[in-house]
Amino acid sequence: MFDPLPSSSGHILVCGHRGHVVDGHENSRPAFRRAAELGASLCEIDLRMTRDGQLVVFHDDILDNASTGTGIISQLDYAQIAQFRTKARSGMPIEGQPIELFEDILAYCRDLGLGLIVEIKDKFEGTAYLEQVVRQLKDAQMFERVLISSFDYVVLRDIKSIAPGIRTMGINYHRLVEPAAAAHSASMDVMNTDYPQFAADIAEGLHAANVAVSHYVPPPEFFAIRRGYGVDYFEELGAYLRAGLIDMLVCDDVGWSVDFVTRCGLGVSRLS
Repeated sequence: MFDPLPSSSGHILVCGHRGHVVDGHENSRPAFRRAAELGASLCEIDLRMTRDGQLVVFHDDILDNASTGTGIISQLDYAQIAQFRTKARSGMPIEGQPIELFEDILAYCRDLGLGLIVEIKDKFEGTAYLEQVVRQLKDAQMFERVLISSFDYVVLRDIKSIAPGIRTMGINYHRLVEPAAAAHSASMDVMNTDYPQFAADIAEGLHAANVAVSHYVPPPEFFAIRRGYGVDYFEELGAYLRAGLIDMLVCDDVGWSVDFVTRCGLGVSRLS
């Protein structure tokens, strides 16, 4: 179980985006294990469904960019996909990992003590897909340690109707006119706003509506050139954190995130 609004007590959730990915691994055991070692509260993972109805943890709809395989996941059976191994998008040399079933990753992260943000990426009709997600969460005893996330707010609305106690997070690249209204339209518990659209008034409005605030930032090297020109987003980000405007910080680099939160005088929220 975790508190989705830890900012009220001077804490923040730290989430590894696809795990700790700056070492080249993503959505795989080394990425999750390293995130846990570095002090992450949660990891974000991505779901895809195979042709034979198996849920796998993989970001893209195609295998080509981040694995040794080729093809569209939804057009292949899991037995075919299981033959392939992951590869680093950057070309960094890594030991390739299996593309794993959702149920196996749930059990692995549970044993690591991690919570999860489970992003549903596929398009589908009906409720069978969501019912399968909920069933596997319950079977793995992870139902209370998970946020279901999506860019598709209808998915978030629908999974709440299937499993009213589940927590959800809407992902958003934009500065919405009425963020709280959008959150309430899907009964979401958390709303994420990516850099650079984040602003204090978004967080204040969400908190006033009792919706937790998540913020995704790129890894620190993204900002290096800008800092050389005197533009330092980290100063802004630190001010947001110290003001209690952010409940969860999401980044590819868990070590940097934990260190940054600590230097801001905040504690990293742990799951019980």
